[in-house]
Order: sequence, then C-alpha cells, then structure tokens
Amino acid sequence: MFAKILLTIVAVAIVWFGFKYLQRVTELRERRDARAPAGDKPRFEPVADGESVQDLEKCSICNTFRSPKLGPCGRVNCPY
Repeated sequence: MFAKILLTIVAVAIVWFGFKYLQRVTELRERRDARAPAGDKPRFEPVADGESVQDLEKCSICNTFRSPKLGPCGRVNCPY
C-alpha cells in the first residue's frame, strides 16, 4: 500500500517538474527570439570594385580552399 502511494507521489512530482522545465525552456527561447529579429541577419554584400570577392584555389598540401593573396598557410611546402 505504501509503495503505491509513494509511486504515485513520485510520478506526480516527475510530471510537475518536467512541465516546469519545459515552460522554462520555452520562455528562454521566446526571449532569445525577441532579442534577434529574423529580418536583421548580417549579409555579405560585395563591394563594386571586386576586391572583396576572390577566387579560391585548392591547396595541394592541406586540401583546403584559400585565396592566393592570403600568403602561406604555415605548412611545409605550402605553394602560396
């Protein structure tokens, strides 16, 4: 008998605190969304002179794409 009552109390407590936790998570998400408006995301807009847009080349040593204007990547035998 005592085990049934204790189990019922534990189940109610789990549901109660779970509900409070989910409410808190929802509230934090709403606050975060209210701070950052959806339409004001930063966007890249190239300058008309073409200096901000560069062609990338694949490095044969480190297999990454980088601009030749950046200089060497610091690895041995870097082709830039």
